[in-house]
Amino acid sequence: MIQLKNVSKTFPGKNEVHALTGINLTIPAGQIYGIIGQSGAGKSTLLRCINMLERPDAGEVWVAGTPITSLGPRELRAARRQMGMVFQQFNLLNSRTVFGNIAFPLELNGMPKKDIRKRVEELAELVGLSDKLEAFPRQLSGGQKQRVGIARALATQPAVLLCDEPTSALDPETTAAVLRLLQTINERLGLTIVLVTHEMAVIQEICHSVAVLEEGRLQEAGPVTEVFTRPQSQATQRLLQGFLAARFSLPQRQPDGTFLRLTFLQERANQPLISRMIRQHEVEVNILFGRIDQMQGSPFGMLLVELRGSPEQTAAALRFLQENEVEVEVLHQ
Repeated sequence: MIQLKNVSKTFPGKNEVHALTGINLTIPAGQIYGIIGQSGAGKSTLLRCINMLERPDAGEVWVAGTPITSLGPRELRAARRQMGMVFQQFNLLNSRTVFGNIAFPLELNGMPKKDIRKRVEELAELVGLSDKLEAFPRQLSGGQKQRVGIARALATQPAVLLCDEPTSALDPETTAAVLRLLQTINERLGLTIVLVTHEMAVIQEICHSVAVLEEGRLQEAGPVTEVFTRPQSQATQRLLQGFLAARFSLPQRQPDGTFLRLTFLQERANQPLISRMIRQHEVEVNILFGRIDQMQGSPFGMLLVELRGSPEQTAAALRFLQENEVEVEVLHQ
């Protein structure tokens, strides 16, 4: 488990930047935990505070019961071996082969050569690069480079994997493959993965929980399904609105009736609730757009509808939806 207790970080200078202010956050062990926010929200600074690449000005960071912020240099180096890190721009050593890049942290730790070879071969198989061990970074695609970075981060058998925008430099197909790999690593090795991203789709795809940052402050945190369907902060609502607009091509015109966003989770996504509502309450429903997607492997339905009827009919229809565990947000009335 990772805990941040009232963590703050300021970068001094002519234009002083309050990167983090009073962050209190608990990341459960074994989860894929997303940190999301716009550019400049403080996401990467928060991640780097976990392994003390950035030392907080105030507050405490605890990892697996150890107060990381209180450790001396030697103890901190030992603690960092339990925290692998994956970077946005790969950070590979261009003069070394794939084998050499993965082996590098093991060499620094003084592991015997025969043990290094065994470990590197195991990791190369895990990330799907067994046939690329003698290749140099310039000979690899972006996705392959990131796989090398992931293997290198796993070399010392860490308990935590910190990922700083690991897919932002990749195309959509390669992004999907890297996310599947991270999911496999989480499931197979039981690693806690903390993943920084500005993309809601990445959070939706593999994260169990998410924290939303804006201007260095924590806006809300919780299970992904909870945050997606019941956003409490304006920052989350803006992120969600932008995600939906990009993914589902939301209509721009103002509706004539009551404008609703309906969210259906799990088995509700496959039930004919709208047709039942129309029959029972004699309302008119104009579906502006709709889609069934996946969130953590479960159906996740989203509809934008215009609801037309008398005030009594509309109220009864809304009660029907809520009684059937549909999340209802009135966008315009």
